[in-house]
Amino acid sequence: PDNKPHVGGNTWAGGTGGSDTAGLGGRGGPYRTDSGHPVHQVSGEMKREVSEEAKRRAKKMAEEALEKKLKELDMGKLDWKRYNNLRTQVEEPIVQLKSYLKDLKKRSEERVWMKNQSTGELDDAKIVDALSGERDVFKRRGSPDDSNHNSLHSEPVTIKLIVDISASMYRFNGYDQRLERLLEATLMMMESLRDDKRFRLHVFGHNGSSSKIPLVNPDTSLDEATQLRVLECMVANTQYTYAGDNTVEAISLAVEEATKGDLVIIISDANLERYDITVDDLA
Repeated sequence: PDNKPHVGGNTWAGGTGGSDTAGLGGRGGPYRTDSGHPVHQVSGEMKREVSEEAKRRAKKMAEEALEKKLKELDMGKLDWKRYNNLRTQVEEPIVQLKSYLKDLKKRSEERVWMKNQSTGELDDAKIVDALSGERDVFKRRGSPDDSNHNSLHSEPVTIKLIVDISASMYRFNGYDQRLERLLEATLMMMESLRDDKRFRLHVFGHNGSSSKIPLVNPDTSLDEATQLRVLECMVANTQYTYAGDNTVEAISLAVEEATKGDLVIIISDANLERYDITVDDLA
């Protein structure tokens, strides 16, 4: 009760290497709770000793806890301190990315050579066509909007960010801050593409429970409160989802649903060996 480190047992939440209660590194607990203590990981053999009935009860408890947490987020119970800390970490990358996108827009508006014109300078590559009577053998300088040039002004580019919100992201965050870095990357994308009509941002999560968890769509208003709600939802999923992996399924689904010109970005910490995922599976 005083948040003292404890190993094993099934009485207090927040410990490690125990059973039944929420903690880290144990077996049979319904979800994960990190109290900042060193993690004592139980063996896979001990985890396999947990009965199917106990697993079903734990999974049901986790689903109920996740539902409760998501309802709290909808009611505005948000951790602004966490948002501000994350925003501070990615402030410079956001400025850099926005600057790059602004430069990209400027370059897309530069005048280009438009070919197959009926007037202008004779196109050296069209001399044979000119001799054979072809009329559209000239080229002239113009803006991309005056031609069929494929610029960022034609159609918005769809970006699909597929993020790993599985149990391992929470479990190993204390070792390498992988969950924090995922939150920072997602925040950077949301803020950098916010109100930029040239891009359509989708963010989907994947974990042991689902290969497609909608988080952001192009119609989502990405104000600070919404961004924080998305990040908190990601954290909640990592804490309460049941262990497992749907990385390959998430990749397959995202690629199948993508159309020509879409950009699909996949983030996963999947233990490929543990889940028997090969290079061929990812190809």
